[in-house]
Amino acid sequence: MKMPKKGTLFFFLLILFISGVVPVYSSSYLSQAEKLFLENKPQKALPLFEAALNEEPQNEKIYLYLGIVYEQLNDLDKSNKILRRGLNVATSLKGVLCFNIGNNLFKQQQFALAEDMYSKAIEINNKIPEAYLNRANSRIELKNYKGAVADYTVYLELKPENSQRAQIEKLLNILNGLIAAEEQKKKEELAKQKALMNDVLNSLKNASEDTKNLSAGSESIKENYEDVDIQD
Repeated sequence: MKMPKKGTLFFFLLILFISGVVPVYSSSYLSQAEKLFLENKPQKALPLFEAALNEEPQNEKIYLYLGIVYEQLNDLDKSNKILRRGLNVATSLKGVLCFNIGNNLFKQQQFALAEDMYSKAIEINNKIPEAYLNRANSRIELKNYKGAVADYTVYLELKPENSQRAQIEKLLNILNGLIAAEEQKKKEELAKQKALMNDVLNSLKNASEDTKNLSAGSESIKENYEDVDIQD
């Protein structure tokens, strides 16, 4: 399943505004980089953000900016690397950094790792609707349908008015059908395995009875043999 892309940049920018990133900083590198970033010029913004990071290595927001810029330039490995570095200094943006790493890992089809990063984002901030949505998408890829249903449900609760609601509700119906079919299949398979087990147990029981009879016969032979020795 493809992760929804529409509105992704808007979501990032919204986080930046809420976090107070967009206003001009004292760093001339950072203010210039922000301007280019908002003009959607990531290639030009990149060296300025890197210079700004050298000036302010403890500024968590620059790591977030750089992670987005590298992602826009299709260098997901560098994006992940800088975002993970940001986790070492982050405080208020740690959940968003985890979320963005999860997005990159999803694009790289590393679904188990993506699920883990979305889970970390949710642990830090359980009010990010997109984290539940994208973790649900990861869980579908991992065939964890129950987990996906739970996440889609929370997403709809956190964001009841969204353009994808109808599609998600349709998907929930399909997933619930798959879950029911799997459970029925498991019940049938369980009954089949129990029947096979009973057959094996019955065979073992019969074999043990045969062994017992043979043992008794052997003892009888042994006793007769010993009697002959005594007579000699």
